[in-house]
Amino acid sequence: MVLPPSPGSNAFAKNFDRDTLLAYAYHLYDRPGSFFPRLASIPLESALPTLTDPEQVYKLRLLPLLITLRNIHPQDLSVLLLLSCTYHALGYFQASLQVSQDILTLDPNFVEAMNNIGTAMQALGKDDQAYEWWWKAIQTRPTYWDAIDNLLGSLLTRAQSSQSEDQADMLHARALAVCTFVQRKVLGGSVRSLLHLASHELPRLQRLYLMSASIRIHTDPPEHAIRDYFTGIELIIQSPTPTLDETPYSMREFILACFVAGFLVQSSPDRPFPTLLVACFQQRNALAAPTIQPGVDILRAVRFSGDNVLHALLHLGGNALPFLLLLPEQAMRLPAVLFPDSMGALPALCRWSNDAPPHLQPAAEQTCQQTNTMTGNIVLSLAKYYQDLPSSSVFIPGFSGFLNVNHALAIMFYYLSLSLSPSPSTYNNMGIILSTVTDTVSWITASGEKLSLSGSDLARIFYNAGLQLDPSHPHLLTNLGSLYKDQGNLETAIELYSKALAIKPDFDIALANMGNAVKDTGRSWEALDYYRRAVDLNPNLPEAVCGLVSSMASVCDWRGRESSADDCGVDDNGGFIPQGSYSRDLATPSLMQRMIAICEDQLSIAYTQNQHCVGATKPLVDWLRTVDVAFGRPLTQVEIQHWTTVFHRFYEPVDRPTHRMNEGGFVIRFINWLQPRLQRRWYVKVYGKVMISDEDLTTDPGMYAQLFQRPQLPRTMSPPVVPSVLPFNTFLYSMNARLNRLIAHRNALRISFTALSQPWLPRHVYPPPGPPCNGILNIAYITNDVNNHPLSHLMQSVFGLHDRRRFKVFMYTTSPWDGTSYRLRISGEVDLFVDASSWSTQQIVEHIVHHKIHILVNLGGYTRGARNDVFAARPCPVQMQLMGYAGTLGAGWCDYIVCDLTSCPPELSATELWRMKRNPGVRSTPLAVPSVVLDLDANPDPEKETDEWVFCEKFIYLPHSFMVTDHKQSFRMDENLSVEERRRTSPSTLWRNEEERRSKLRKVCFPDLPRSWIIFANFNQLYKVRPSIFAVWLRILARVPNSILWLLRFPTQGESNLMRTAKLWAGEEVASRIRFTDVARKDDHVARARVADLFLDTVECSAHTIAADVMWPGTPILTFPRHRHKMCSRVAASMANATGFGDQMIVNSFEEYENRAVALVNSVKYIPWTEPSGVTLYRGEGELIKLRRNLFLNRDNMPLFDTERWTRNMEKAYWEAWRRWVEGTQFEQSDEWEACDGPEKQSGSIWVPDNDPVELVRYD
Repeated sequence: MVLPPSPGSNAFAKNFDRDTLLAYAYHLYDRPGSFFPRLASIPLESALPTLTDPEQVYKLRLLPLLITLRNIHPQDLSVLLLLSCTYHALGYFQASLQVSQDILTLDPNFVEAMNNIGTAMQALGKDDQAYEWWWKAIQTRPTYWDAIDNLLGSLLTRAQSSQSEDQADMLHARALAVCTFVQRKVLGGSVRSLLHLASHELPRLQRLYLMSASIRIHTDPPEHAIRDYFTGIELIIQSPTPTLDETPYSMREFILACFVAGFLVQSSPDRPFPTLLVACFQQRNALAAPTIQPGVDILRAVRFSGDNVLHALLHLGGNALPFLLLLPEQAMRLPAVLFPDSMGALPALCRWSNDAPPHLQPAAEQTCQQTNTMTGNIVLSLAKYYQDLPSSSVFIPGFSGFLNVNHALAIMFYYLSLSLSPSPSTYNNMGIILSTVTDTVSWITASGEKLSLSGSDLARIFYNAGLQLDPSHPHLLTNLGSLYKDQGNLETAIELYSKALAIKPDFDIALANMGNAVKDTGRSWEALDYYRRAVDLNPNLPEAVCGLVSSMASVCDWRGRESSADDCGVDDNGGFIPQGSYSRDLATPSLMQRMIAICEDQLSIAYTQNQHCVGATKPLVDWLRTVDVAFGRPLTQVEIQHWTTVFHRFYEPVDRPTHRMNEGGFVIRFINWLQPRLQRRWYVKVYGKVMISDEDLTTDPGMYAQLFQRPQLPRTMSPPVVPSVLPFNTFLYSMNARLNRLIAHRNALRISFTALSQPWLPRHVYPPPGPPCNGILNIAYITNDVNNHPLSHLMQSVFGLHDRRRFKVFMYTTSPWDGTSYRLRISGEVDLFVDASSWSTQQIVEHIVHHKIHILVNLGGYTRGARNDVFAARPCPVQMQLMGYAGTLGAGWCDYIVCDLTSCPPELSATELWRMKRNPGVRSTPLAVPSVVLDLDANPDPEKETDEWVFCEKFIYLPHSFMVTDHKQSFRMDENLSVEERRRTSPSTLWRNEEERRSKLRKVCFPDLPRSWIIFANFNQLYKVRPSIFAVWLRILARVPNSILWLLRFPTQGESNLMRTAKLWAGEEVASRIRFTDVARKDDHVARARVADLFLDTVECSAHTIAADVMWPGTPILTFPRHRHKMCSRVAASMANATGFGDQMIVNSFEEYENRAVALVNSVKYIPWTEPSGVTLYRGEGELIKLRRNLFLNRDNMPLFDTERWTRNMEKAYWEAWRRWVEGTQFEQSDEWEACDGPEKQSGSIWVPDNDPVELVRYD
C-alpha cells in the first residue's frame, strides 16, 4: 500500500491539531507498540494495558484515531490515504477499496489511490482488475515507480507459476509492454531527452531496462535484448549537463574505453601501455585527444580517435578483442580510470558544483550504492550472455558487422561488475571463466619478485578474494578446491570440498567433486556415498552420474544396471536380467543409460561451440596458403578445389549441429595435421632426404623459422568440452566404436588446445633434429610409471637391450621416485635418465628439442599422470604410443600405435579403411576418395556418424604381440635356473619338478581343498569383472561341482558385492565355492599363479600384465576377445597367440567360453606316481595338463617372453617410421607418397617382419 508523505513543517498548516494527530497516526502505523522513552506517560495506578501486538495497536489506537480525523476532515486526502492503508493492513479489503474510491472521487488523478486499489484487488484474488488499476496509475504518471514495481512483480510472479506456456507468454508480453511504455515516456528515444528525474530514480529506470532485456532474451532476437542492456548502461555513463560533448556516449565507445582502461591499469614498467594504442590517440589533434594517462577522460579520447582504437585492439587480440588478465585490485580501479572527473562515481549521478572551477559532485551515498548495484547487475547479465554464446563471432549493437569476442568481452564485463558491485558470486563467476583461459600475465610483487600468472593462477586469486567477502561461500570453496584438484593437490581439494559440504550438505556439485577427489586417491569405494548423495539431489549431474557408475563398477556393485541388446543387466535389487530384457519402465532410464545419454549430450556441445572461428580468423585464401607450405609447392587446381571445399564450408551459413561440424575441433585437427608436414619440409630444406649422417649436421635451430610458421589458434576459441566419461573408462562399458573414438578424440582436442595456447610455444613449428649422427637414432620414452608399476615390471629390461650401435635411449619420468628398485635399474640402463616430475611442459619440451630426439614414445596414453601435453606440443618428427594404454588416443599428435593383428584388426585404422575404399588404379586425389568435406586427406573426421573405424593413428604391427614382458629376466626364482641351465635340463625333469612345486604351493594356498578339485582363477582388478562374464563363471561353477573360483580382494570392498550377487544368481552352494585372498607381493603373486588350473579371463577389458604373470608359470588362460573395436578386450588374446598355443585358449562367444572351460577341466585326471624315493606324487593328465606342460616347458622360447626378440622387432619399427618420415611417404597424398612404390603405398601400417625362427616343441 502507498502512504501519503509524512507531514513536514508546512503540511496541513491550517490546522495544527490535525497535523499533530496525523503525525502520531503515522508513528503508530510505522512503529506499532513503540512509545517515547524516558517520559512517564501512564499513571502507576493505571490498569491501561501495554499493547505490543501490531494488530491490536492498529485496531485499538490507530483506526479510531483515523476515523475521528476523517470525521473532522472528510476531504483530507492524506487522512483518507492512511485510513485506506490501515484497513488493508487489518485485512479489511472492502473498506480499503471504498476509501480509495472516495479519494478518486475527490481527485480522479490521485495515482496513490489507484495503486492501493490495485493492491487490494490482488489481495482479493482479482489479478486482472489489479492489473488494470496499476496500469491506469502508470499511464497517469509514467514515473510512479511503486505502481510499476507492483505491476511487473505481479505479472512476472504469475508467469513463473503458470502451468500454461501460452498464459506465461501473454503475461511476459504484458510486462514487456509496461517496460516499453515507461521507457518511451521517460526517454523519448534518447538518453539526452530524459524527463527531469531525481538521481535516486535512475536505478529504478535502469531496472526497467534490465527487466525488459531479460524478457526479450527469451522472446525476441538477441540484439533487441542487448540494446536494452546497453541503454541501461548508457543512461548512467553520461555526464550531466552542461557537457562539452554534443551527443551522448554510446555503448560502443564505452566498451572500447573499458579495454583501454584495462590496459592502463595493467601497465607497469615491465608491461608498458601498448604503443599501438598510444599511436591511436596521437594521430588526432592533441587537444582533442590528449595522451592516455591516469586522469584523462578516456571516453572522450576514444570518441575522438575514430575507429583507430577498435583496429588497434583487434590487432592486439589477433583479430579479436584482447584477453585482459587483471588482478582484483586492478579491476577495482576501472571506474576511477574511466570516470576521472567524478573520481570513479557514475557520471549521471553527479551534478556540477557552483564552485570555481566547477567540478562534479556525486549524489548521496545510498543512491550511488543502489545505482552501482543496478549497473553491476546489468553488466553481469551481459557478461553471462557473452560467456555462454556458442559462436565467437557475434553481432554487437553499435559495431559494424560481426566482432570476434569469445570470452574477452565477458571477462571485461565481469571486471566492470566487480568494480561497481563486488559480490562473492561475481568473484566465483570470474574465477570460473578465468580458469579456462590459457594466456598468462606477468606481475611484480611488492617484494619485486616477477611472477607469471596463468588463467588458473588468476582464478585462484579471484576465488580467494571472494572468500574474503564470504569465507563460507560454498561455490567459491568448491571451485577453489577443483583448481587444486586439477593441479594434483588432492589433500587441499578435499579439505575445501569438506568445508563447502559442512556449510551446504546438499550441494550436489561439491558432493560430486568430493567423490572425484576421493576416487583419485585410489579409494573409489569411499567415493560412492558422495556420488549417491549427489545423484539423489540431481539425477542428471554429469560428474555425479558418471562417477557413480565408475565407482560402483570398481567394487562390482551392479544394481540398477539395465540390460542391453548385447549384454545382461542387474535390477535395482541385484537380480539378474537376461540380455535384451528390461526390468523397468523404459521411460525411466537406468544409471548406465543416463550416463551414456549424458556423454552423448556433452559430445554434442562441440557442434554449437566456437562457431565461425575459422572465417573470423582469416580469409579462406590465407588458409590455402598454409596448405601450400605443407605441400612445399603451390597447390594444383584439383587440390585448390578440394581444400576450398573443405574450408569454404565454414564461411557458409551451415547448421553446424545438424551436420556434426565441430569447427573448433577442425582447426585443432588441421594444425596437428600440418605440424609434422612443416617439420619435415624444414628438415628437407636443411638436410635433404638424408636418413643418417656420418657427422652431426645440426644447424642453427632458428634458421628458416619464418618459413614454417604454425597457424595460431583463433584467440576467440573456447576450450573444447570433454565428456565426463574418461577415455580409460570406455574400457569398461559396452559403447559403440564411434563413442569410444569420440571420447578419446575430444580429450585429445582439449590437450591440443591447452598446448597450442601456451605463450611459450614458438610461432614456428619446432625445428627438426638433424639426421641420426653415425647412424644412431635418438629415441625418448615418456612415462609416469618408472616405479613399482606393471609397466616397469614388463619393460624394465627393454631399455638396456636396445642396440647402442643404432640407438641412443632417453627416459623422461614424470612422477617422483617411490623408493623401489625399478627406477634404479631402469635409470642405469638408459643413456640419459631425466626426472621431470617437477618440470613444466615447457621445460620437458625444450629439453627434448635440445637433445635432438627423433622419435618420442608415449608409455602412458590416457592413464593417470600421463604427459600427453608434451606430445601435443609436437617437439619430435615421429611420435607414437606403446604399451601403457590399450586404445586410441584420437589425437593428431600421435602418428602410430604399436599393436599386432590380434589386438587391432587393420580396418579399424582410419587410413587403412581409406585405402580399402578408394578406387583402385586411380591417382588418389581427394576427389577420388569418397569422403565428407571435413576429412584431411586420408585422415577422416572423427566426428563422422560411423562405427567402421576407431583409430586415428596408423598401426605398427609387431609380429607376435605388442605386449612385451620381462618374466624371462625377472622371475626365474621358481626354478633358480638360468636360460642356459634350463636348456640343458631334460623336459621330463623340469616338468616333474614343476608338478611337485605346484602341488606343495597348492597345499599352502588352499590346505582344505581336495586334490581332485579344480581351481578356476581370475586375478584382475575387480573393476574388470562385469555381470555378463560373472554369470558365465557362476554357470561354470555350477557345471563343475568339485571346483572353486579364486578371486582377489582387489579392492576388498568388492568381495561382499560379488558374494551377494553370487547367492542371488546361483544359490548359496555355488557362492560358497568362491574364495577371496588378499593381493600378494609381485614375486609371490607370479609364483602362486601356478596353483590355478585355469585362468578365466574378463571380457570387456581383458587381462594385460596379469595374463603374462599367469602364463609364465604355465597356467593356461581362457579369453574371449569379444569386441573387435576395443583393443583392451583383445590384449590377452594377443598374448595367448604369442605363446604359440593361442588356438587352445581363445574362444569367440560366451557359449564357447563356458563349454571350453568345462571341457578343459573335465579332461584333468591326477594319477598317483611313486618316486624311486618312495614319495607319491600325483601327476596330471588330460588336455588342460598338456596345455600347461607346453606353456611351461616352452616359456623361454616363446615370443611372449622373448624380450630381446621383441626389442629387435621394435627397433625395426623405429627405423622404418623414421625412413617414411624422412622420405615423406608417411603422409598420404603428398607428392612423395604418390610417387613411391614401397609398402606404405599399400598400407599406412608398418608391418614388422620377424626373420628369426620360433623354436617351440609340442609335448603331447
